[in-house]
Amino acid sequence: MVRHIPNTFDEEFTIPKGLSKIGLKVARAIRSYAKKRNLRSYGNTTFYSTQQWKDRKEHYGTESELIIVHDGGDIARFFNYAYQDYTEIERMNKLLKKYGVYFEGCTCWYSAIYKL
Repeated sequence: MVRHIPNTFDEEFTIPKGLSKIGLKVARAIRSYAKKRNLRSYGNTTFYSTQQWKDRKEHYGTESELIIVHDGGDIARFFNYAYQDYTEIERMNKLLKKYGVYFEGCTCWYSAIYKL
């Protein structure tokens, strides 16, 4: 079996089907934010719906609005406190708050978006 690895911005930041209205709005906002800053995820699919996440048998984030995989990509510093880029994390928090949501780090490689 050959696995297709995303290698362009549009492939990496594809918005999945099956998102809630708020999940879709937030995914679009984060995608726009990433595109303006030329961010990449280097071969990772960034967004997953909660159904996709459940189908993968993941443990955390399954009741969220959106899953964001940021493992090693440029976008990681906006969601992972281990990068210690608190200014960027605060910028992301400010963006998310406009939509009435916040992110929660599930592991070091992905986060979930929840309603406030």
